[in-house]
Amino acid sequence: MEAKVLVDKALLDNMLSEVAQIKEWIPQMINSDVVHAYKSYSASQRELLVLREDNKQLKADVTRWRNKFDTSQAELKLQKELNHKATVEIAGLKEQLSLEVRYCAKLGSSACELLWSLSKQGFPHATLHTTSMKKFLETFDETLTNFAHVDSKVEHNSDEMRLVESLCGTLVNATASEEGRDYVVESNAGRDIINSVVSLLPRLSPSILRLLLNFLFNVSLHYSGQAILLKELPVASVEEVLSKGREAQVVLCSLRLLQSLYSDEELVVSPETILFCSTHQNSHVRELSRQMFEHNEP
Repeated sequence: MEAKVLVDKALLDNMLSEVAQIKEWIPQMINSDVVHAYKSYSASQRELLVLREDNKQLKADVTRWRNKFDTSQAELKLQKELNHKATVEIAGLKEQLSLEVRYCAKLGSSACELLWSLSKQGFPHATLHTTSMKKFLETFDETLTNFAHVDSKVEHNSDEMRLVESLCGTLVNATASEEGRDYVVESNAGRDIINSVVSLLPRLSPSILRLLLNFLFNVSLHYSGQAILLKELPVASVEEVLSKGREAQVVLCSLRLLQSLYSDEELVVSPETILFCSTHQNSHVRELSRQMFEHNEP
């Protein structure tokens, strides 16, 4: 048996009207979504193309920078190898230079010691007015000036110390005679040495000091040399050397120099110097100071 439903005619008409409206709206709605979707698709396609181009450019940049990096790595490796090679060569050159310096110092000290030894037997005065003597004085002046800057760092028995000591000893022997003193005092090279010695005295080690004080003593025996030293060598400078000279020979040489310089002049020294000399442990120093300062004792 079939079931039947009774519907009001007005209600049915409304439903039919709504169905007709839905039929009209559906195509419009579908068309709007399709158009919107298409537009979105087109925009996405354009963005995708742009992204692909950007990605392609980025890949190219990555390749370029990787090549640069690889090149830089190769150059760095090569530079490290070159630096290592240069370091090895420099180390070898330093060692070679050190050997040559030691050899030259040993050769120079041996030659100067021989010259000093020969000069003790009588300085060859025939060489005084030759270019060799002038070069010797100029070399001595330069050597002493350079040595004064490193004196405190040089070992006592080193070749460098023996070289300078031998040069000083030779100069002392050269000025031990009247002819030698005349040449040194009256030549420009000799006067340059006198000025250098005067300015460098407080900075030199005892063994060099003793020899150079003897050199100045020899110069003081020359009339013009005495005048130069009285003008250029203040008593205070000798007192400074004397007060620091704990070695008796340095003190004695300092006193002998002052005694020679001021044999005809009034010698004024500080009370500290007089006290230092008069109470020195060496009897020769005490006796010489008594002779020199007996009228000045505090």
